[in-house]
Amino acid sequence: MMKIRSLACSLTLAGLVVVAACDGEAPEEPISTVVAYEGATLITGEGNAPLGGGVLLVDQGRITEVGLAANVTIPDGATVVDLTGKTVMPTLVDLHGHIGFNQGLSFDNANYTRENITDQLNRYAYYGIGTIVSLGTDPGGLASDIRAEQEAGTLGGARLHTAFRGIARPDAGPGAPTMRPTAFGASTEEEARAQVAEIAGTNAEFVKIWVDDRGGSVDKLTADLYGPIIEAAHEHDLQVIAHIFYQEDARELVEAGVDGFAHLPRDTEMDDALVTAIVENDVFVMPNLSISERGRHATPPDWVDDPLLAESAAPEVLARIRESFESRSDEAAETAGASYAAMERSLKKLADAGAKLVLGADTGVQDHLQGYTEHRELELIAAAGLSPADVIRAATSVPAEVLGVDTGLLAAGKRADFLVLDANPMYGIGNTRQISAVYLGGELVDRDGMRTAW
Repeated sequence: MMKIRSLACSLTLAGLVVVAACDGEAPEEPISTVVAYEGATLITGEGNAPLGGGVLLVDQGRITEVGLAANVTIPDGATVVDLTGKTVMPTLVDLHGHIGFNQGLSFDNANYTRENITDQLNRYAYYGIGTIVSLGTDPGGLASDIRAEQEAGTLGGARLHTAFRGIARPDAGPGAPTMRPTAFGASTEEEARAQVAEIAGTNAEFVKIWVDDRGGSVDKLTADLYGPIIEAAHEHDLQVIAHIFYQEDARELVEAGVDGFAHLPRDTEMDDALVTAIVENDVFVMPNLSISERGRHATPPDWVDDPLLAESAAPEVLARIRESFESRSDEAAETAGASYAAMERSLKKLADAGAKLVLGADTGVQDHLQGYTEHRELELIAAAGLSPADVIRAATSVPAEVLGVDTGLLAAGKRADFLVLDANPMYGIGNTRQISAVYLGGELVDRDGMRTAW
């Protein structure tokens, strides 16, 4: 139970300890706008050792001080929240999601509405994802409008960032046919450069490109086009993130100056030369394990029955997810499992070499549910051999740095975006699911209200 106090006397109300005057009179107005969260173990997101019994000071949505209780002075009149026994860490920053297409059992571009996107941003926030990048599948200006409302403080939910529309060869973008028309189709260098200029004219943070032939079913964006795209994007101070499948494409993209990858190669384990090139060129990598990991199961995995998932997913959606596993053959699962094992080995190589790894879960495609799946992604990254501290860095401070946003860290000056957990993820990364509370901009997210609405 969280306890809140600011003066000498208190009373219990709705599970919280709140302040009242000792003599029965109305409580005095606080003389400070600071809220002090004390007693919790603090995981700052920098990868350093947790601070046991730490204090986090927040004033008007910003963190003002973080440290051990002995080193932090709580201002007179501050509201104090007792988080003894809890763990506090930054909210997650996911650089690869998609918004607007899934709604219940429907997966259609007709679902790309303000109401549906707002609901999805709430789902991200419910699970402690404070920032989400919708990566290259946002037609029109709706995503930008929603982001402007959030910046103005008139709309809540996870902070939305967008890459507007990505670029592929004509009709060769996203894998899902419903989403495919959102990508620009480039056939010439002139078209490609003009499309980059159009993306740069929005508030997009990245240029997304698809370099994948979808098993030979579509034309792949090749170097004669993605080279000028990367060059033009850099001229506009935009980073380029490439969707890849093949190792050789990854190698050539690094040589061409790509900034990040939205997937690991899935045709083979990465060789040492590619790993070295990625590190030397400071290319960031999103493993995107969870969407590939699903393929190795021919029966529903345990997570489908997780009560936490059922808090936001309708029974009929969960039933369809179960059916998707049951309809997969053992042979298909075995093939996918071999590919996935190679991805795990590639990820461990990257981690050991010091590559810049960032969270990207590819949520928002059909049955790859927003919010919950990010936590599965963390567990899969850890299972590949990374420590909990490194996984948390990859999900908080490192993607925030790549995106250039003032979140992802418990540090003075950062937005007060943090998770309160009932268990410490340093002892098991699955404990990020043990969510007691979520704060965005210093405001408590109404998880009870969201859950009731769903």
